[in-house]
Amino acid sequence: MARLFYACVLVGVVLAVLVAAVYPLPQHTRYRSLINVIPDGGREEVFSMRWPGDRVQPLQSGRGGPVGLMGAAAVLSAADGASASIEVFRLRDAADNVVGLASRSTTSRGGRAQGSDWVLLVPSRGSLFLSQLNSRDVAPASRAAGTAPATAADAAAFWGNARQLRITAGPAAGGAGSVTGGTGEFAGLTGGYDETWDLERVAADGTTSGRITLTTRIRTAP
Repeated sequence: MARLFYACVLVGVVLAVLVAAVYPLPQHTRYRSLINVIPDGGREEVFSMRWPGDRVQPLQSGRGGPVGLMGAAAVLSAADGASASIEVFRLRDAADNVVGLASRSTTSRGGRAQGSDWVLLVPSRGSLFLSQLNSRDVAPASRAAGTAPATAADAAAFWGNARQLRITAGPAAGGAGSVTGGTGEFAGLTGGYDETWDLERVAADGTTSGRITLTTRIRTAP
């Protein structure tokens, strides 16, 4: 199971870097960082992704088929029932500008709580690494052969009567997720974050659209 977990994290990082190298992101415009100072001396920065529009499709082979992936997610499984999935999104700032890519790796380990790890890649600034326990099952699941995995948020039944859900459930104080590291501008930072999902629309066929928001609160490590 440990091998599956670390393999998932590694594949997520590699996939984000590979997609960043070939996917058409803004190359010449660097948007001003939208950062708020918070009372404890740290800083708050909000990132978001829309579903389904901001999901990045995987690299395509010469014949038009996906390379080892299906749809916008990769789903892995182990003989002991453990599973892992990887998704890649366009990453937006608080002003809704596309500023980079986000890779999410989600693991389920038998009877243990499901967890997710995020890699936020912002060209010219660096990468930020996040980790959390999930409040519910949010991982994509394989469907019939030849079709894309279905993400929980895509189905209206997942939401019930709710319009907003807090997905983060620890392991930091107050149920926040943990900032585990970073590179470039984000190197040497620590702190926490919250992941929330907002349902914006339910289509006639029962599929949904909405926004995933990551609110980070970071400071220089002591």
